[in-house]
Amino acid sequence: MKEFMLFIRNEGNPVVKLSPEQLQEHVQKVGGFIKKMVEDGKMKSAQPLEMEGRIVSFESGSFTDGPFNETKEVISGYYHIFAKDLDEAITIAKSDPRFEDGQWRIEIRPIMKVDEIN
Repeated sequence: MKEFMLFIRNEGNPVVKLSPEQLQEHVQKVGGFIKKMVEDGKMKSAQPLEMEGRIVSFESGSFTDGPFNETKEVISGYYHIFAKDLDEAITIAKSDPRFEDGQWRIEIRPIMKVDEIN
């Protein structure tokens, strides 16, 4: 099995328009999806990310750090999954029930394994 990072991307908070009942249903659906993926050995971890943060960059001999929100889209969470190949990782991403409740995008990136890093 190969490992993949799935970065959950969105503009703003797509669930903000949901009623409290719809939000609870969304949380249960996504939580159930994550639980089943972990039980099936397809997911290593998943977490939402805080909406604040910084980007550290280095250019011309000095560091700068600043807000990362230069675009409206942010990475709001991630899944660390196991899949046999990119096609299976895409299938897993498409099965995420969050797509039923708003406009989301998931970026799928294979994890490159380099010996002696960890």
